[in-house]
Order: sequence, then C-alpha cells, then structure tokens
Amino acid sequence: MSLYSKLWRENHGLWEFIIPFSNVLSTSECKKLIKFYELSKKASVDDHRAQYTGLQLFQDPRPEASEWYQKLEKKLLPYAKKYEERLIDMAHEDYKPSEILANTNDICFRSLQVQHYNPESKGYSAVHVESGKNHCKRYLACILYLNTLKDDDGATVFPLAGHWETPKAGTLIVWPSGLPFYHKGLKSSEDKYILTTWYEFL
Repeated sequence: MSLYSKLWRENHGLWEFIIPFSNVLSTSECKKLIKFYELSKKASVDDHRAQYTGLQLFQDPRPEASEWYQKLEKKLLPYAKKYEERLIDMAHEDYKPSEILANTNDICFRSLQVQHYNPESKGYSAVHVESGKNHCKRYLACILYLNTLKDDDGATVFPLAGHWETPKAGTLIVWPSGLPFYHKGLKSSEDKYILTTWYEFL
C-alpha cells in the first residue's frame, strides 16, 4: 500500500479536533460559580461582534475570586495534555508525535472569564478564530459550559467543520485556537452561562 493510501485511510475531519470533555465541573459547582458571578460587579460588551456581560477572574483581587481562579486553573490545565493525547490516539501509527506540548512547555491561563448571554442578546454573532498578532501564544481555545440548554439553543457553531456543540453544564470543549477553526455562538432563548479561556505558552 502506498504512503498516500495509508495516510488517507487515517485521515480525519476537522470536527474530530473539537473535543468535548464531560463532567469537568459538577452541576453543583457550575451553579455556585453562576451565583458568584451574579453577585459580582460585571462588565458589559455590546459591539459588532458580541453582546454579553462578563466577569474576569484573572487578577481579580477579591479572595473568593482568587479561590475560584485557583480551583478552575487546577481543574482545567490538565485538559491541554488530555487533548493532545486524544490527537495522538488519532494519528497514524508511523506518525505519532514524540512529544506533548503541554509537557515540554509551560502552559498558563491569562484569562478566565465568565460570560452571560441573556435571551435579548445577539450572542457572539461574529464568526472568528481565537488567535491573532496580539495573541500568538494561544495554542488551544476552550469553553466550559455552566448551564444546559435544549436542542441547538445557544450552540457554538464551527461552520467549516460542519459541527456544533450545544451547552451542557460541566462540559468543556477544546479546539486549536487558529485557522481554520472559525466559530460563533448562536443566540439563545434562555440565559446562557459559559467560562472562556485559552491555553497559552508562557
């Protein structure tokens, strides 16, 4: 069998690189984080890209915010390695990477933001990627859903991958931060709460 044929048989669609991890937070933990968000002073975003209110936990001086940041950092950081391990499992036996980036580089979060989209908001309507000239150290993007919505309500859509993820409390989705992983967040008919961040190289 030719090399081309071997590799073609192992070929994967883009959608397979958008990987969900269930039960990263319990439903109870999600509800507690939403409650903390609701009791906090929030910033509003309303522009051509998106419409939501947000709470940045990174460098928030309040003790409870710092506790949430540390807890979430401890829970979420290991999923960079788990994501890469899933990719390696998909790779052709003769072409598996010898190193995991999360093992050979220092990985960090420079943001942990809770976002709330109410039914009146347009969602995150701009189709975009998570990297750019000012964000070149981002190598993976992720969303942690904090509440569950029905059907495709408030889904995160990846058009080039022909794929979408509907919010489910405690589920983390991870994907590469750059091209061709364009995505957007659909408008929801109910309140939608998420936590967004990026795995970044120090």
